[in-house]
Amino acid sequence: MIWNITGRKQKVKDYRLHKEHMLDESSEIYQKITAAIKENRDFIANLGHSTFLISYKGKRVLTDPFLSPHIFGIKRQKPALRPDLVPQVDLIVISHAHYDHLDMRTLRRLNRESVVIIPENTKPVLGRIHFKEIMELKHFETTQKEGIQITSLPVKHNKGRSILFPNTEVASYLITIEDKTFYFGGDTAYFEGFKEYGKKFKINIAFLPIGGYEPTLILHKVHMNPHEAVNAFLDLNADYIVPIHYGTFHTIPKFVQVEAPLKHFKEEISRRNINNKAIIIEPNNIFVLTQ
Repeated sequence: MIWNITGRKQKVKDYRLHKEHMLDESSEIYQKITAAIKENRDFIANLGHSTFLISYKGKRVLTDPFLSPHIFGIKRQKPALRPDLVPQVDLIVISHAHYDHLDMRTLRRLNRESVVIIPENTKPVLGRIHFKEIMELKHFETTQKEGIQITSLPVKHNKGRSILFPNTEVASYLITIEDKTFYFGGDTAYFEGFKEYGKKFKINIAFLPIGGYEPTLILHKVHMNPHEAVNAFLDLNADYIVPIHYGTFHTIPKFVQVEAPLKHFKEEISRRNINNKAIIIEPNNIFVLTQ
C-alpha cells in the first residue's frame, strides 16, 4: 500500500507506463530485504543512486529516497524498488533538495510513520506532506530521534532547488545507532572539511559519492571523482567506505560510460591497497553486516 497526504493507506499506483523500471514483491532485492528483517540481520541495501537502507540493531534509516522511474525524462539504468515496498523506517534523512535526492513522488509513496531530517530552509519544499515529524537540522546541530543520534555537517555542494526555493541548504550526516556511526556524505565535492571530521569524530562506515563528475570542467566543484572519494575516506579515518551516487542516473547520459565510476573506484582502492576497506554494494543489492 502507499500512503496519501493524511497518512492513510490508499490504492497502489502501479506505474503502468514504467513497469520495466520498477521492481515488485517478486524482485530479488525485496526478497533479500524481507528475509534479512525477518531473521534480525543487520544490513545495508543499495536502492540506487544515493538511496540506501541502513538496518542496524533494529533501527532503520533511509537516505535520500529517490525511487521514481525517471528524472526529467531520463530513465533509470537500474529499476527501482516500488516505494510502497520499502519497509517502515525510523528516520528518513535528506542531504539536500536537488530533485535526484529529494523526490516528492517517492516521499508520497513511503510509509509516513517516520521522522524526516532535512537541511535548513528545506521544509517549504515539502509543502503539506504529512510525516510523524519533519525536522530541519542546522549544521553542527545534533538531535536524538527514535533512539538514533544524528548530527548535520556541511559539505561542498551547490544549494537551492529551483528559482522558487533558491536557499535550501546542503548537509551530510553522522548517524549513530548504539555502537556504530555511519557518515552519509550525500552530494559533495572534495574539501578540507573531511580532515576535520576525521579528527573530531569516530566513523565506522562512510557513504561517499563517486559519480556525476563528468564533464569535469563543469562539475568538479560540486561532485567528487573516485580518486577524490578515496581521499575523503582516508581523511575521515573511517573503518570502511561504501561508494554511492553511481550506476543509476547521470545528468548528461552520454557521460555515464565515460565516467565508469565503479571501475575507477575499484582501480583506486586496489592501487592504494585498501580493497579490504571497501564495501561495494551495487544498485539493487544488499550487504549483510551480521550473519
